[in-house]
Amino acid sequence: MLAACGSIQQQSGYAVFSDCDICPEMMVVPAGRFLMGTSDEDPENWSPDREGPRHPVTIARGFAIGRFEITRQEYWRFVEATGRNQTGCASWTGESWKGDVGRNWRNPGFAQTDRDPVVCVSWSDAKAFADWLAKLSGKPYRLATEAEWEYAASAGSITRRFWGDGANEACAFANVGDRSMQRELGWTPFADCEDGYAHTAPVGSYRSNAWGLHDMLGNVWEWTGDCWTDGENRGYRGAPEDGSARAWDDCPIRVTRGAAWNSNPRNVRTTNRGNFSSTTPYDSVGFRVVRSLD
Repeated sequence: MLAACGSIQQQSGYAVFSDCDICPEMMVVPAGRFLMGTSDEDPENWSPDREGPRHPVTIARGFAIGRFEITRQEYWRFVEATGRNQTGCASWTGESWKGDVGRNWRNPGFAQTDRDPVVCVSWSDAKAFADWLAKLSGKPYRLATEAEWEYAASAGSITRRFWGDGANEACAFANVGDRSMQRELGWTPFADCEDGYAHTAPVGSYRSNAWGLHDMLGNVWEWTGDCWTDGENRGYRGAPEDGSARAWDDCPIRVTRGAAWNSNPRNVRTTNRGNFSSTTPYDSVGFRVVRSLD
């Protein structure tokens, strides 16, 4: 149940609130310091140019982040209020991305409930939702910075995944590429466990991390506010150490985090990074929102 509008309650020891009757449930994340990125020696690190160099980041002020990914129902309210519309969605075939103009967030190509995370939304759609929510509530909603996302996802852990290092333990904590997906779609590789869903799952279907956040790994990749960098600034070279976003207007590729329902187990790690076209909606990419605290 959502907290009363504008009030703060306790959920499993952590502050949770909602700013309005239709606003998402938010969890307060404390200020702190952490090491961002993956060490060069980690065998699951895709590349030091992608996940490094590892560096300290200080989150000087606490913030609030969505307890869940934004759901289809929440996104529907935004569409009804704003009239925003888009068609087309890119789907993974098991080998490559394929665009389909007949698919969209209402019809991603597989069945969803209103409590499933919205997919087939572009980065600009996600930002527009956050901007609408800010105007609706009068509070500073936005997309998470990449550093904020990783800090919240790790929830103080130092293992590859917030539950530990094992990829095959994922199914109690995350909706990932698993035996359910492999059985229905025939895709490999997959985690050797059963999470019960071949596509997206209703948000909150799995155990939360230590800070009470659900689906930080798996279910859908999540758009962040950061641009993807290459060249001399590839990876985290030149990245800020204060938790702010590395972004500029109209960057073509945005960073996503968390992996998805169809992800290779190696992708389902707190420090792994995705990169997707900011103008393209994908059937495995959604988002959650962040709010700066007063």
